[in-house]
Amino acid sequence: MTDLAWQVDVAVIGAGPAGCSAALWLSEMGFSVALVEKAGRLLARLDDLQLPQNWVLGAPATSTADLARQYAAHIEMQPGIRIALGETVAEAWRSRPDGWRFVTTTGRTIKAGAVIVATGLQARTFGASSGSIAPFDAQQLVRQRAGLPVGRFLLLGGGDNAVENAVYLARAGHAVTLWSRDRLRAQSYLIRQLDSLPLARLCLRIAQPMPERLVSDMTGWQVESVAYGAESFDHVAVLFGNAPDRRVLRLLAGADGAVEALPQAGVFVAGDLSGRWHPCISTAIADGVETAKQVQRWLQHELQHDRARLGSAISAPASGQQTLSLTGLRFAANVGILAHERDAPQPIEVDAELNLGPQPLAPRDDDITHVLDYRKVRQIIIDECTARHVNLLESLAGKVCARLLQLPGVQGVRVKIVKLEIFDDCAVAIRLAAGNW
Repeated sequence: MTDLAWQVDVAVIGAGPAGCSAALWLSEMGFSVALVEKAGRLLARLDDLQLPQNWVLGAPATSTADLARQYAAHIEMQPGIRIALGETVAEAWRSRPDGWRFVTTTGRTIKAGAVIVATGLQARTFGASSGSIAPFDAQQLVRQRAGLPVGRFLLLGGGDNAVENAVYLARAGHAVTLWSRDRLRAQSYLIRQLDSLPLARLCLRIAQPMPERLVSDMTGWQVESVAYGAESFDHVAVLFGNAPDRRVLRLLAGADGAVEALPQAGVFVAGDLSGRWHPCISTAIADGVETAKQVQRWLQHELQHDRARLGSAISAPASGQQTLSLTGLRFAANVGILAHERDAPQPIEVDAELNLGPQPLAPRDDDITHVLDYRKVRQIIIDECTARHVNLLESLAGKVCARLLQLPGVQGVRVKIVKLEIFDDCAVAIRLAAGNW
């Protein structure tokens, strides 16, 4: 398989906070993921903003750009995630049992069993705008406002972005006209900041009909309205908020019926695009987790369906009960109630068996992405046993069993953990079996 032909369990379209969060959780659950982003970098919308924020728990006074870099570094080091930047979906079709197939704008082909669309929001535009220069949207304005020459600035809108930018630009020396078709909808603490601005720097036009025309040329903007006639401005920004970016969803719906039917076809929506919660970084991350869990349940259901179909289509000798075993895995773990066991890790040995149920004797394509990767199983066992101190072997065995049962396709788990040096004359072990055998 060339690097331009990927085969994964899940394709995630959009690498904002929701898409990256979903990709991370799916990878941790043992699925292979393709993360596709139309921008040239991960978390591009956050990375463009050098705004200190205090809304993300644990990151006070941290700029959104710094958060973007932290999140991107985490995703880039995460095993099981393949990243395609500067690409989006150009073609899509679906066939059962092969799932979805995409061709991206660079010609890459991606096969995936399920899809998460996390394309977020796009700025609403002003239809009566024309000329050689487009008005700023919120993202562009925040990114460029510090370097703009001081002049007459028209802001259309009445939400948080409009009021926050009016305050910033007026304090920077611009003569700002804030024009809203309705009452101001911004948060009260932002609106109160307008009162501190010099009257010469701020003109408020609240609950006024929007201009009829915005026309730009290389020298600035001509604005025409019934109430104020013809006016000139040096800069114009349209801050009407955002709407869901549904372009990829419409493409997928065209390949497999109506948008409402897409979940039955393995297509799920995450983050701001879903509209489930108030749009912000934290809710987008949480929504990515929720969507990843939905995908996990859907894929496991599909896997059971495929196994049942294969079981009726092939003769008995072509399939068998598959078990994955790791034996004699030795490392130091944080376990025990004695004083010296609390002070330092203790050597243990772990055996694990995972019941994968009926499987064809020959994998369909000899591809690692379609079997349970035992490297992942080994790392999960080590991580669960070293994450924090546990008093009892019984507790440790339970933690390992519970985590391994979350892996896709695993029906049952048996774990044996041996403390190698608790006594001079013998070893002590706990065995635990869970799930179906």
